[in-house]
Amino acid sequence: MTTHFDYRQLQELLEGPHPVALCTVVKTKGSTPQKIGAKMAVVSDGTPSGRIVGTIGGGAIEHQIRDKALEVLAGGQSQLVETALSTELGMCCGGQMSVFIESLQAKPNLIIFGAGHIGQALARQGVALDFQVFVADPRDSLLRPENFDDEVRLIEDYTSYDLNQLPFSNQTYVVVVTHDHQIDQSLVEMVLRKPFAYAALVGSLRKARLTVQRCLNKGFHADEIAKLLSPAGLDIGAQTPEEIAVSIMGQMTQCRHHAQEEPFWHSAQTEIQKALKTQKEESVA
Repeated sequence: MTTHFDYRQLQELLEGPHPVALCTVVKTKGSTPQKIGAKMAVVSDGTPSGRIVGTIGGGAIEHQIRDKALEVLAGGQSQLVETALSTELGMCCGGQMSVFIESLQAKPNLIIFGAGHIGQALARQGVALDFQVFVADPRDSLLRPENFDDEVRLIEDYTSYDLNQLPFSNQTYVVVVTHDHQIDQSLVEMVLRKPFAYAALVGSLRKARLTVQRCLNKGFHADEIAKLLSPAGLDIGAQTPEEIAVSIMGQMTQCRHHAQEEPFWHSAQTEIQKALKTQKEESVA
């Protein structure tokens, strides 16, 4: 017997802030806890095991598929998981199950650290380009609902806030643009440990070079730091906050539609990548 799956609840999950994977039983043999067509949604909500809706049978098989679904959400590649319940998981059912796991496409997330003029401009443009936008800033004078569209989710901190509660995934875009260099550095170090599609730091060439050195001093590998783009945005001679936001959104759009196998940042040539290349050449010499 296949348990009924609530597609309306699935739609609500897709409209939420967290990535969702759908797990579907596509093949069974022998005795199994669920049959073909059974479905379970797994939500990567920042907790170690995520959250589930629906079931593919419970027990060890459900635990295994739950973990695999979180891997799919982190890596972006669908998987077909074939499992012998008795020999591989020790389940008494004794049959075999094949479960297809796919990441469901929802709006990509844009997390903006900093609610100043650039942050506000980015939020407006992010909504217009169909991102789910989050803005974090402890300054009450800036993080005011009237400064943002209704769709923007406002977070009243970025220093003590648990970043695990934010929707980091391979569909997450991050811009660090706070009012304090030390806070920027701390946020960059936290973000680099998270999955993301795009991460950028607003600032000068000198700030980008200092960020590289500070991250290296903290034990980050060059390959990790190279994922960060700084100065943020395309070089279009932007001056005003709106223009700077346009340059950043343009770079994000490039990343969003990047179709090559290698990650977007591999082809980026911001000051971060140049500084890392220079340091590598100097160390070889």
